[in-house]
Amino acid sequence: MPRPGHGGIPPGRSSAFFLLLLTISWVIPAGIIAAGVFHRVDLFLALSLIVVIYDSLQALGILLLAHHGWRRQLSSSAAAVAEQRPRAVPTIDVIIPAWNEATSLPATLESVLSQVPQPQQVIICDDGSRDDTLASLAEAYGLEHGGRLRRSRSHPSLRLLAKEHGGKGDSINQGVAVSEAAVVLIIDADTELLPGALAALEHSFAREPDLDAVSGTLLPRCPPTPQGRLFAGFQRYEYARNHLWRLAWSQLDASLIISGACSAFRRQTLLDIGGFDPSSWVEDYEIIYRLQRHRRDHGDRCRVRVEPALAVRTEAPDRIGVFLRQRRRWAGGFLDTLIHYRSMVGNCRYGVLGMLYLSHNTYTVASFLYPLAWFLASLALLGEPPARLRALGLLALISGLVGVLLTGLSLQLYRRAFGRGDVSVPGALIELSLRPFFYIPLNLLSHIWGYASSLSRRQSW
Repeated sequence: MPRPGHGGIPPGRSSAFFLLLLTISWVIPAGIIAAGVFHRVDLFLALSLIVVIYDSLQALGILLLAHHGWRRQLSSSAAAVAEQRPRAVPTIDVIIPAWNEATSLPATLESVLSQVPQPQQVIICDDGSRDDTLASLAEAYGLEHGGRLRRSRSHPSLRLLAKEHGGKGDSINQGVAVSEAAVVLIIDADTELLPGALAALEHSFAREPDLDAVSGTLLPRCPPTPQGRLFAGFQRYEYARNHLWRLAWSQLDASLIISGACSAFRRQTLLDIGGFDPSSWVEDYEIIYRLQRHRRDHGDRCRVRVEPALAVRTEAPDRIGVFLRQRRRWAGGFLDTLIHYRSMVGNCRYGVLGMLYLSHNTYTVASFLYPLAWFLASLALLGEPPARLRALGLLALISGLVGVLLTGLSLQLYRRAFGRGDVSVPGALIELSLRPFFYIPLNLLSHIWGYASSLSRRQSW
């Protein structure tokens, strides 16, 4: 498989609109802090109101688009049931990149091998593991001895591709190269498919023959320790919001991210764009940017969908250090990818994707600073007369009530669209109230760390 190309608009050409939005993203939180320090209450209120209105309109737009997506899925399912004509069902291979996953891989494999229907092949791409991953697989599944591609004697569809350590992207590319299926489902080695996942994936690609990719539904799982339950609670609601976000933008063919732990691609699509970029910090994020650009540069639509029934349980960080390292990579990879594809930002050639989604992404580069800005500005304004403090309190109350209302509506929609009962509106409100004391400070630290790593080119994770 060739290395990923960077065709289309030269990545080195800077966009003035991108630079303008990037500047604004940092100026607004800096202005909020400055307004508090210099006791400019009117400026503080004006800037804060702009941010609150923008966030509220954005959340409302996502809610409406996601609701449209849910209704569209219901209509499509009903039409498929009523339609008598059989549809072509694509062949599916499951690719599992693994590196030192002797502990978690057996449960993942069992979840795949128990699916109905069965995949054509299950390809484990071992990325030079140093633990007993290879030995345990050979013992449990009767793998043939020797050779780069080893077969299982007990499960004819199971393959083990042993390779030198080259990273997750390289492992996936080599798995795609030996696959012969029309569709490849890529899951992490610590991710278990729930019953019916492959059947739902088959249905998605059969329903839309020109589909490029499908994103799964991730359900975070942490050990049942007090710290694990705390992290699981925050990430459960965070993932729910992210899934609605992806469902919403997929209605405009403007998706920019899929679930890296569980995603499916039409194999030919991956071959056309050169596969995953092994040098990227966030290979699952970068490839959708590249796919979108490839499709738009050739005058086509990029069709990426969210399939609620393609559900998996995946290991999530359950300790502060692990959480910070994961989010550091996400934040640094986000910034690095956005800078690389900056020529797409605000570019009408890319339609809604360039004008809205990428513009929003650029504007929110410094959004992690807003809670800190409001906190520092509020401390500085505590000495203001009571009348002015009441105005500040009224703004906080209104923004809080709007946030609670939109959160409640979003969670209700998620429960119905994704069929998940493990989230609740009361639980979301508890998470919302606790977030400033736990999740937001960690998010602040991880973003600073990730952005610094990206700009200093420290790519070792």
